[in-house]
Amino acid sequence: MILIETYIPAQLTHLIKTCWYLQVPADLPHPYQEDILPDGHHEIIFHLPPHTGKRCFKDGNWIEEPAAFIAGQTLTSYRLQLMPGAQLYGIRFYPHTLSAFLKMPVPDTETGITPLSDILPEAPFLQCIQEDPQTTFRRFECLLTISISRLEQPSGAYDYVHAAVAAILQSKGNISVDKLIQRTGVSAKHLDVLFKRQVGLTPKAISNIIRFNHFIASKNRHPEQNYTAGGYETGFYDQSHLIRSFHQYTQQSPKAWFNNNTGINDIFVNI
Repeated sequence: MILIETYIPAQLTHLIKTCWYLQVPADLPHPYQEDILPDGHHEIIFHLPPHTGKRCFKDGNWIEEPAAFIAGQTLTSYRLQLMPGAQLYGIRFYPHTLSAFLKMPVPDTETGITPLSDILPEAPFLQCIQEDPQTTFRRFECLLTISISRLEQPSGAYDYVHAAVAAILQSKGNISVDKLIQRTGVSAKHLDVLFKRQVGLTPKAISNIIRFNHFIASKNRHPEQNYTAGGYETGFYDQSHLIRSFHQYTQQSPKAWFNNNTGINDIFVNI
């Protein structure tokens, strides 16, 4: 139903995870809606006119997304609504690399939405967008390559967070804060401060989100596996631990979540 294309900018993989294009079928009889998981990554997202999207959190209020915005960290799922025919582009960063690209602490908003124009000029990005997604991706890559070439060498603070995030991603979130401290050589308090600036979350919070997404991806690959076995394999202590995480991140039970429409999440838990 939902068309998604992705592109990995080969020369920028140290900062950019992927670029993506999403299209909602124009013949849908009603707006497309899906609950979107927190996944620990920052993105720059562009809605192509005439459409934008809306998101709704548990308070029940719908918020319209800007035409171009930075999508930051969220701690719970939100319901995304896209109109039939909607087209979006996105630039997906690693959990800590948007801060290096912006040369500032990551935006921290309750909704996870920051208009791009508050931080960066929109025009250079919008000029990259063409009818063909692959052409657009290559133009994004050229623009980002030029922008990144002007960045200063990463600081020691970046190196600490980079090492910790790499360990979190490699372990699929199954690593203790104590081990991260051992790897970086900084105190727990200092690492928390660095993570809040560069990731927007503490090391423990981002690890838990990455582990939860790892379970979702694993369950999608092995739908026949029961929740207890799948939870053990992906680092949860027991089924009650897994269920608590589902309620924390989705406000739903595992069964209810997997009975829902999850077409967008099913792609993004793997990229």
